[in-house]
Amino acid sequence: MRWIWMSVACLMLSAGAQRVAPPHAAQTPLVEGKRALSMKEFARAKGIFAEYIRKHPDDIQGKLGLADAELGLHEYEAAEASYRQIVAAQPLLWAAHKNLVIVEAALGRWEDFDGERTVLRAARERGAAGISAQESDVIDVINVAGQRWIVRDYFEPMGRSRSRYNFERFSADGRVLAYVSLESADAFRDQTMGGNVVVGAPSQTADPNGFALDWYNGKSHGTIAKYATEPKYEKVRADFLRWMRSAKV
Repeated sequence: MRWIWMSVACLMLSAGAQRVAPPHAAQTPLVEGKRALSMKEFARAKGIFAEYIRKHPDDIQGKLGLADAELGLHEYEAAEASYRQIVAAQPLLWAAHKNLVIVEAALGRWEDFDGERTVLRAARERGAAGISAQESDVIDVINVAGQRWIVRDYFEPMGRSRSRYNFERFSADGRVLAYVSLESADAFRDQTMGGNVVVGAPSQTADPNGFALDWYNGKSHGTIAKYATEPKYEKVRADFLRWMRSAKV
């Protein structure tokens, strides 16, 4: 695994991330709302978009902005309802599906979580427009033991370690402080043979077809759990939380 230096927001701002067009009379509230989202002024953005869609009830960009603001405010039930309304009208709007994944994880609705990920996986498998097999998705935001972790899912396993999920903890300036990766069972063994400081190293006879949940913090690394086959995300998340509550990272 390599260290990743990046700045990560807590959610996918599907409306605010799009290019802001020069404002004119009908677009000014949308532009203002998107700017509020980009500044993480979620309450103000919610008010702007709510008023806008009151006057333009069929405008998808307005509805998307409202849903993003609700997600930013952690109003998950409201955000779920808003995104569901959006994908019912525009089922190929992948940004809304991606944010539904985050919402369902926050609500602990794992069947719906898996359902949205299935939609995104099918789109990537068929090469649908507007979504890439090379990109990663933020699928969960976990706050535990006073720490905030961003979870990424890789449709195509990443790097030599074939990572499927990364749980990443960042500093205020966007530097990765620690991460936990669901990766090939061989990945940890390969790293222990490189001379790194190791805590809780697995057997050198790791199953080449198996997976391991490994942690890294720049000074040492170790294994949290091993799996004979690829586990569901809910299982990986539960193992991560159990480890976090008993370990110091």
